[in-house]
Amino acid sequence: MRAGEPVMTHQLTYVGRQTSRSDGEARRLVILEATLRLIVREGIRGVRHRAVAKEADVPLASTTYYFKDIKDLISDSLTYFAEKTLWMNKELEIRSFELLKQLSSVRLGAGEGDYKASDDTELLVSKLTLFISAHIREQVSRRDDRILEVAFHEEALRNKQLASAIKRLDESLLSTVQGFFQQLDSSNSLADAYQIIGLIKLLEYQSIVRDDKGEPGPDFEKIFSVTIRNIIRGIVS
Repeated sequence: MRAGEPVMTHQLTYVGRQTSRSDGEARRLVILEATLRLIVREGIRGVRHRAVAKEADVPLASTTYYFKDIKDLISDSLTYFAEKTLWMNKELEIRSFELLKQLSSVRLGAGEGDYKASDDTELLVSKLTLFISAHIREQVSRRDDRILEVAFHEEALRNKQLASAIKRLDESLLSTVQGFFQQLDSSNSLADAYQIIGLIKLLEYQSIVRDDKGEPGPDFEKIFSVTIRNIIRGIVS
């Protein structure tokens, strides 16, 4: 993997009945959208064939046709949700890897004796803090999406099929962030990735629980700046 090469994909496939007809596909998507709305309002426990049919305003037979098992419906709802929201993680990924390309260009263009590793550190800290802060604000502003994310993870504790899908999504995200730190020659790239992802998820969750109206807590940028600086210093020292 080279710097500037985004790699994250959601790596999930649909398990419910597929259709090649446009009207059938449209109805299947209506059912999935209705399922997501139910999960936001009532949690996973609210997902039942009859309740989904009512929410989607489709015949009960439609929900059982596309999703004979309710676990298939829940699993496909996660896949659909991942497809809808993947762009936010991709945007952060692209900006971060592009930063590595910029740093590489600066090093190559610097005259002998002009380059200082400390310049890299400050640029990385300031830019990554900016990128991640913008990402968190975007995530927190989408409260329903965060509720869905937590609901799917909680249900995965009881649902092996869903747990497998969640694991693939988490591993994909972890691999991408680890790849970023590998490009910085970190000897602890996996630990660095866990630290960043864990902090992002915690700050997002706290903001939703506190109902911060789309704005994370007042100190979150400072928290990230300090964390990133400590990681980068550990790499370049």
